[in-house]
Amino acid sequence: MNVGIILAAGLSERFKSTVHKQYLKLNGKEVIFYSIDAMKKAECFDKVIVVVDQDEYLEGYIGNKYSVECICGGDTRNKSIYNALEFVHSNYPDTEKIVFHDCSRPFIKSDDFKFCIKELDRYNGIAMSNDITDSLVTKDGIFVNRREFLLIQTPEAFKFDIIYNDFDINKNDTAIINQIKDKSKIYLYSNSSFNFKITYPQDLFLAEQLMRINYVHVSQVVDKTYKINGKVLVLGGSGGVGQAVTAKLKQLNVTFYAPTHKELDLLRITPQEIADKCPFKPDIIINVAAAYENDETPLLDSFDKIFDVNLKSNIALVEYAKTLNKPVNIVVMSSSSSTRGRENLTNYSAAKAALNSFVESQSSALAKLQIYLNAVIPEKINTPLIGKLHKTEINTRELLGTEEVIDAVLHCATTKDYGKLIHLRKGL
Repeated sequence: MNVGIILAAGLSERFKSTVHKQYLKLNGKEVIFYSIDAMKKAECFDKVIVVVDQDEYLEGYIGNKYSVECICGGDTRNKSIYNALEFVHSNYPDTEKIVFHDCSRPFIKSDDFKFCIKELDRYNGIAMSNDITDSLVTKDGIFVNRREFLLIQTPEAFKFDIIYNDFDINKNDTAIINQIKDKSKIYLYSNSSFNFKITYPQDLFLAEQLMRINYVHVSQVVDKTYKINGKVLVLGGSGGVGQAVTAKLKQLNVTFYAPTHKELDLLRITPQEIADKCPFKPDIIINVAAAYENDETPLLDSFDKIFDVNLKSNIALVEYAKTLNKPVNIVVMSSSSSTRGRENLTNYSAAKAALNSFVESQSSALAKLQIYLNAVIPEKINTPLIGKLHKTEINTRELLGTEEVIDAVLHCATTKDYGKLIHLRKGL
C-alpha cells in the first residue's frame, strides 16, 4: 500500500495572516488544493491523508470539500510528521511506501510523486533537492563553497518501516530525509520542475502569475517534423503570420481552408456562418487574425472593431467547434501586450488580456468535449502590422521571426494540452 501525506498544520507565522496561508485562495482555489489534486492525479496512492491544524480538523471543511482524510497535526513540524506516521501505522498497517509533501509548494507535478514511488524500489529514502544559486556565507561572514550543499525540498519519500523506526520526534532537523540512519540508500534527486514555496504574502501573488506562465524555448526547438492529422481552418491567413502558417501547411501537404476577409468577416462572424463557409469539418482551427488601432483613434470609436476581431471571433470559433462533435484543437493568437497594458495601445492590450482570460476560463470545460484550446503569446513579430501599430521603426533584433511563431502554433495544433498561455520571446 502507498500513502501520500500532505503537511498542512502550520500556523503561517512568517506569513502573518488572519487565515492560514494553506487556506487562502490561489487563482480561485485554496493553496492546499494543488497538492491534493496532484497527489490524486498521480494515481499511485491508495490513500491521501492531509495533516491539518486543530481548528480545521474539528471543522472538517477541507476534508469534506476535497474528499480526503484529515488528521490533526502537532504544534511543530516534527510532531505533525510523527502524528502522521503513528496514524498510518495504526490504521494502514500494510503500508509499504509513504510520501510527504508540504502544502505550501503548489507547483508540484503528479509525475514527481510517481517518480518517488517508483524509485523507492531501489532506495530507502528520496528527497527532491536543488542547487544553491546564490552566494553562501556563514553568519560570521565566512564564504562557503555552495557546490558542496543542496537545498532539500518536498516531496520526500520513504519505505514506511524504515522511516517509522528511525524517526525521532526530538530531532531538530527540518528535512525528514535526515532522520534516516543508514545514509547508503538515500537518493537526493534534482529535478527541473519548478517547485516554488509560498512563505511570505508577496509569494502568494507571485505564484498566481507564475502559474499562468508557459513558454516555448524557441531557440531549442529541434524536432520540427510536425505530424498534422486532419484538415485545418486558418483565419487571418492573409497577414504576415497567417501567410507563414499557410505556407507551412502547404509544405506539409495538409488540407486547409483560409478564407479571405470578404469570405468570412471577423467583425460579424457567427458559428453558423463558419459552418456554411468552411468546406469541411476541421480537426484544427488556427486564428492568427488581429485588429488594431492605436490611441490616436478615440477609444470608444475603435472598441467594437478591436474586441469583435480579437475576442468575439474566437468565442464564435469555440461555439462552432462544439457543433462538430469530435476532437478539435483551437489555437488563438494573443500578444505580449496582454501581460501589461501598453501605452498608446489601450483597446488592443485590453482585448488580448480578455482573450487570455477566456482561454483560461473555458479550457477545462472544453477539454471534456475533446476541444483543446490554447493561446500563443508572442512579443513583437517581424510583420507589416508592427509598423502600423507603433508608427516607429523597430530594429529587427527586437522582433520574433514568423518561423519562430509557427513552431509554437503547430505545437498547440497537435497537443492534448489545454488552457496554456504559451509565451514567446526573441532570443529565448
